[in-house]
Amino acid sequence: MSADRQGGSTARRRVPLFAIVGLLLGVLSLALPAVPALVAAAGGIILGVLGRRQFRRDPANGPGWVSLAAIIVSGFVFVSQAVILSVVYFSA
Repeated sequence: MSADRQGGSTARRRVPLFAIVGLLLGVLSLALPAVPALVAAAGGIILGVLGRRQFRRDPANGPGWVSLAAIIVSGFVFVSQAVILSVVYFSA
């Protein structure tokens, strides 16, 4: 059934640009070396949080999972690269 028959709206929801760019930075940071990956992942976390705030202010802005995915992926990369760098730095 279409959304009109179910009583829902067919208005298209816009995903915040912060969330999209944050997710792209998080995914890109997976392919970068350690220090640039830290910088890209930190940017992805910040943009994901900004996208999440924008979604909470206006839920019509689009699916919240995009900004949440940006935070999760970027956070994983940030923590893993920080651990790797600290192990390499302190073992030398």
